[in-house]
Amino acid sequence: MGRSSRKGSALVGVIWLLAVLSILIASYAVDAHLQTRINIYLRERVAVDHLTDAGLAIAEVILTDYQNVPEAADESDYEKQLEDDRWYAEKLMLKAQGGKEVTTGAVPVDALNPDGGTVTVTIRPIESKFNLNNLFAGGDANFGELWMRILAVSGIPEDYWDGIVNGWCDWRDTDGTKTGDDGAESDFYAEAYKDFVDGRDVEKNKNYKPRSRDGEIADIEELKAIKGFNEYQEKPINADAILNGGVLNPTEDEKDWIVVTNGISKFFSLYGSGKINVNAVKDPLILAVIPGIYQGNPDDPRPGDIEEAMAIANEIIKLREASEPGENVLITSKDDDDDDTGAYKDFNSLQTRLHDDGLDIQNEASTYLTFQPDKFFEITIVGKSFGIVHKIVAIALVNDGKVRYLRWQEDP
Repeated sequence: MGRSSRKGSALVGVIWLLAVLSILIASYAVDAHLQTRINIYLRERVAVDHLTDAGLAIAEVILTDYQNVPEAADESDYEKQLEDDRWYAEKLMLKAQGGKEVTTGAVPVDALNPDGGTVTVTIRPIESKFNLNNLFAGGDANFGELWMRILAVSGIPEDYWDGIVNGWCDWRDTDGTKTGDDGAESDFYAEAYKDFVDGRDVEKNKNYKPRSRDGEIADIEELKAIKGFNEYQEKPINADAILNGGVLNPTEDEKDWIVVTNGISKFFSLYGSGKINVNAVKDPLILAVIPGIYQGNPDDPRPGDIEEAMAIANEIIKLREASEPGENVLITSKDDDDDDTGAYKDFNSLQTRLHDDGLDIQNEASTYLTFQPDKFFEITIVGKSFGIVHKIVAIALVNDGKVRYLRWQEDP
């Protein structure tokens, strides 16, 4: 029995050893499989990164040369230009359509291996909003009128206007003198808010740091730190509602809530000339606040002023978009008096087409409008390969034949 017992114990030991070895082997196999998958992913990720690199090169070729492309004399000349320049169509669309969004579509970078991945390049001029950093006394003589129209269209009650505008002007100017009773200079921000910020208790918001007056801002969200956007008559209000819409005074009884319908952020960019590219703007509200389109007196508004401005704004976009898809791709140098559809060539073209539809736009609007891209563009690059997607969104300044990136986000 003793010998049999020892044999049984040895057998059990061997079985346990085999079990442990099996587990180790299985573990090594899993590790090897995972490592293989990681290596494959890294290889494919490198491949898709090369696609986005190619996309950036494509975007820069289009942006640095689109203003120089010749207009085709006829269809055969267009085809010849396209043979000579792979990106001729995209350049011509950006030039001829006055700044509409242009996309290459999904392009296989390796023509011999179309399954190896594609890249899509989209270029959008961003002069379709007001440059917020210019909208103060030192940047625009009519800043007050524009602010009042924007605040009115956004649905912000008039009682709050002075606090918002004066707070912003003091943040933006350099004179050190408080604007009106609602303004605030550096001494105010140095002390910051003792009891609240953005409607929240400072003691419960440890990440808040008092700020000095800062001049230009780099992000629309910075408005939330400015007096007038987060307080009214020394009471907290919801700054996010001013920017994006929502309940302005959530700390009060629900029956007293003030709901902001639109918010002001849709009107503003932080780049560009400050003019509105009438061929690129998509939101009629942005056009509706422009003097000459909005024809009422903001100091003494009449019922229907906003509705009349919106009617003109909607018609501007409708007439611009009336052309058939692709109609403006082939732009020839021949004389053509037909200017009834597609992009507007100039202010006279805009006035004429509106007048033909029974609407009028005043000459002062020309001060705020442009019909071609300026220097600032949003570039979106999307590379796709083996099921992996890599996206880049960048703000670019194009000047003197060079592209400089002001903002860069990967996989936002």
